[in-house]
Amino acid sequence: MSDSPSRQKRYVDFLLVYLLLFVSGSWRYNLLGDKALIAVFLVSLVVWYLYSDRKINDRFLLYVVVFTSMLLALRLYTEGSLSLASIIASTIKLVLAYLIVKTVGRRFVDTYLKLIVFLAAISLLGYATDRFNLFDGIVRRLPPVGEMGYEGFFYVFRFPWHISRNNGIFFEPGAYQIFLNFALFLLFFFKVGFTEKKKWIYIGILTTTLITTFSTTGFMIFIVLLVMFFIRSELLGRPQKFILFGLSFLVVILLSAQFYSTLVVKIDAYLNANEYDFGYSAQNRSADAKTDLKVFRKHIFGLGYDDYFKEFGILGRVGDERGYSSNGVTKMLAVYGLPFSLFIFGSYYWAIRRMLTEFLFTAGAFIMFMLFLASESAYMMSPFCFSIIAAPFVIKGASFLEKKQPENGSRI
Repeated sequence: MSDSPSRQKRYVDFLLVYLLLFVSGSWRYNLLGDKALIAVFLVSLVVWYLYSDRKINDRFLLYVVVFTSMLLALRLYTEGSLSLASIIASTIKLVLAYLIVKTVGRRFVDTYLKLIVFLAAISLLGYATDRFNLFDGIVRRLPPVGEMGYEGFFYVFRFPWHISRNNGIFFEPGAYQIFLNFALFLLFFFKVGFTEKKKWIYIGILTTTLITTFSTTGFMIFIVLLVMFFIRSELLGRPQKFILFGLSFLVVILLSAQFYSTLVVKIDAYLNANEYDFGYSAQNRSADAKTDLKVFRKHIFGLGYDDYFKEFGILGRVGDERGYSSNGVTKMLAVYGLPFSLFIFGSYYWAIRRMLTEFLFTAGAFIMFMLFLASESAYMMSPFCFSIIAAPFVIKGASFLEKKQPENGSRI
């Protein structure tokens, strides 16, 4: 017999949420490029047509019009430096995010959590095989991912860029960490359809996986998340929170050397690097941000991608083959200019406020999100980030929180 419709719908939900992650920085997607984006968009469009009410929020359509119009105006202003292809791709990513959130609907939270925990568990096993060179003969028989790594749909085995860190299916552990932190955020503050025991099992898997990424930004976001958890979450009572705080402090002591090299050293290098003090990671990121701001001061209304690459190459690091910044916040200002940057960052704040309703709660979540963008410029226009904007057009956020908040924000 065929699966029941409800079971089919669960499979569809998992597929859609996985595709959202896949086109948001997976290593296989980065190698495939725009063809994969179009294929995923078409699949999502068909599934939306078959499994949703086929309605699109009028206000979301208006938002898409404003979004695309601003990009087209920037293309005219920069005389084509912002290509038409990039504008179309950005619009497709925005609509794709909406279609997926719309089709999955209120099941998105539980579906996302189950999927990311599943991927995290696999990535922990994959990370162990990488670190200790286990099952090497079997791993090397898996399908290659270009010329760098194997498999790639559930974990990128033997990824040479980050063999000592857990990157999951993604191109960079610093990208992987946001999906783990987002899942922890949902478990800490949102209503989920799991037992208390299963919640803590999920938290344990996700936290362990997050530690293995050794991502400075990931740890910074997690610290903010823990502070919010101790203040706001009702998952634990006050005595249990004190116990958890003590355990967290103990973990920091036991892993003090790793935390010092990952957090203290890198943050110090970022904050104290000279303008031309290039090196690795934090120093380069600091130089990138300073270069972006120099470009922005010269072109406050935006420069577009093509001219930005040229100017960044002139003002930026000597010998930098990329020609672009690692900082998504400053790069947004340099490429798109102040008007569009205010529009898109304001959209993210509005969406987070609509979903969380509390000002302080919203501020903490927005800070965590901006920390992520500041470390991963590739996510400025990613479907995963756009799903944050799409969510308030589909679902009422307050009903997802642990404890319903007063709705003192403006309504959609």
